Amino acid sequence: MSTSNTSQSTTSTGETLSRWNKIAYAVGEIAYATGPGTAIPFWYTIFLTDIARLDLRLVSLFWVVVTIWDAINDPLFGVLSDRTRTRWGRRRPYLLFGAVPFGVTFALLWLVPAVESQAALFAYYTVVYILFEASFTAVSCPYVALTPELTQDHDERTSLVTYRMAFNIGASLAAPLLFGLVIFPMFPARDPRAFRVIGLICGAISIPPFLIAFLATRERSEFQEESALPLWNSLRFVLRNVAFRYTLAIRILSWMPVVIAQAIFAYFLIYWTGMTEDETSLVQAAIMVVALLCLPLVLWLARRLEKKTAYIIAAASWAVVMLAILLVPQGAKAPAYVIAALAGFGVSAAHLLPRAMEPDVLEVDELMSGRRQEGAYTGVAVFVDKLARALILGLLPAVLYWSGYVQPTAADPVPPQPASALRALQLLISILPALLLAVSILVAQRYPITRQRYAEIHQKLVARRLRGKTSVADVRVFGHSKH
Repeated sequence: MSTSNTSQSTTSTGETLSRWNKIAYAVGEIAYATGPGTAIPFWYTIFLTDIARLDLRLVSLFWVVVTIWDAINDPLFGVLSDRTRTRWGRRRPYLLFGAVPFGVTFALLWLVPAVESQAALFAYYTVVYILFEASFTAVSCPYVALTPELTQDHDERTSLVTYRMAFNIGASLAAPLLFGLVIFPMFPARDPRAFRVIGLICGAISIPPFLIAFLATRERSEFQEESALPLWNSLRFVLRNVAFRYTLAIRILSWMPVVIAQAIFAYFLIYWTGMTEDETSLVQAAIMVVALLCLPLVLWLARRLEKKTAYIIAAASWAVVMLAILLVPQGAKAPAYVIAALAGFGVSAAHLLPRAMEPDVLEVDELMSGRRQEGAYTGVAVFVDKLARALILGLLPAVLYWSGYVQPTAADPVPPQPASALRALQLLISILPALLLAVSILVAQRYPITRQRYAEIHQKLVARRLRGKTSVADVRVFGHSKH
């Protein structure tokens, strides 16, 4: 990693990254976006219910079980990476040794074992998903934890996250285009072989990006010189960080609508508008095209105004778009593309801004704890990410069951759905996201770290490092609670 120092300002540390540094690190997002970020939230629940034909109640139980595993898995790997000391650093070894297991276990998720027993199906997908989540967390937590370490400049971090999200959204665009234009047209509708190919391709694609990020990044040696805090003390400092609580709330409230749009759109478009699987993938691609094009606009707003102000603008417009879904007539395909395009701006902001806010709270924690705890924070943040996804994916099959959803059979792969199930899909994809976004706006208004305030935090942190001790008085000024 190369950095250069320019003149200091009240809002910048002057620390910049080269374009190559940003690209080489950001390419790791491809691994996340193609599989866990696109294929799983958009297709995995419908794969379980309509392709593997796992009972709806067992699908809900599946998401509950794997979410409980995540509750242990994510913070554990985050804290573990804080305590790792190797010649490659604290984070990078996980990228090197975790990439292949991540790709292999992802491919196994999309197989349909030749068993008739519902219990056996449930056991297979649960065990494989637990193995997948362990390998995914082993690479994703350390990868994200590198962001605040690569640069400590407020606006440069926003730029770095913009590069990350450009690769994320770009891969999230390429994946559904691949699914809709190439893979699904190769097979008959609802053919398990199409999903098997998706698993193999996404699993293979996910391995090289983390290896590239390993080779192209360097960690700060000074951050490894300090011993890590005891586990409970580490988590105590994380939970006491008020600014971090705000970023967590904004993250989960903004990410759940993304997951809803991904997971429920497949059902809504197939059963409400009458689209095929390949057409459904193209609607998803339309969302991501606009989201990618809007990234420069979101970055400009964040720099021109404040990160939280830019988020509020984007979230408000997105809530209106989601409510407009109620106006889409049954059987009408064209309005779905319009809604998808209009949602792109909000989706872009949801990808970028909460993640651009999160690294800034680490300096607040360093004032209090005297340590760099990127891993602990990332473990909690990634857990929240997955919790949001699992809550929605677990809720969906339960709601479908209660609403009378008819699962496909070999004789009827696309059965007509009762009005109650269609109405449930409409409400889930419109009213629920709009409510979540409205609450996120209220939270964002109270987010405490502005550009100017971050500059003050950084200056106090530099002074504290020079003194070699923590000033409790400084800490309390910048968003920590005492309890």
